[in-house]
Amino acid sequence: MGSGEWYRYGKKQTIENYRSLDVNWLNRRGYLMAGSRVSVHWSQAHKFSGSLNVKAIESFLILDYKYKSDDEWESITESILLSRTRCNYGGTRTWFICPGVKNGIPCQRRVTKLYLVGKYFCCRHCYELVYESQRELKRHRFLRIDQKIRMRLGGSGSISEPFPLKPKGMHWKTYNRLRCKAEYAEHCYLTMLDGWIHR
Repeated sequence: MGSGEWYRYGKKQTIENYRSLDVNWLNRRGYLMAGSRVSVHWSQAHKFSGSLNVKAIESFLILDYKYKSDDEWESITESILLSRTRCNYGGTRTWFICPGVKNGIPCQRRVTKLYLVGKYFCCRHCYELVYESQRELKRHRFLRIDQKIRMRLGGSGSISEPFPLKPKGMHWKTYNRLRCKAEYAEHCYLTMLDGWIHR
């Protein structure tokens, strides 16, 4: 903390820090069919942290929830327009049409997720949110790739330990491909780390 790499003023917030509503999750469960109603609940550290009621009406979703502003709770009702596009191999895909307005211009992007950062659900572009991985330093990204492969192969994820042996049932071709990818990522990480230390 305070080194300039881990903490910077004015940096963009990440999507992982906010509640989201996923159109694919709703669609898989049949909650986008006209007349459907569902209550969506969120939890943080296994504790209830909020909820909203979702009602489907033709090409709209009606969201009802409470928003806390200045220590007072306000009831919010928000309408989200749905859009459907045809898939190449049949069927349709459903999208949210973002209701956000930025600099006086309606967003109207087709998105699969909306986020509750302020008073209303809007897309990540309206709230200028980024993915956690986008904030990573390049060398940390290489380290994460190496650790992920090691753990997939049954190791601890620590690069100070020997590389995990081939798991039973895995093809040698797959194991060798993953090992090469992990060793390349580890080499890049250590090279960049060495350069950073010398600077």
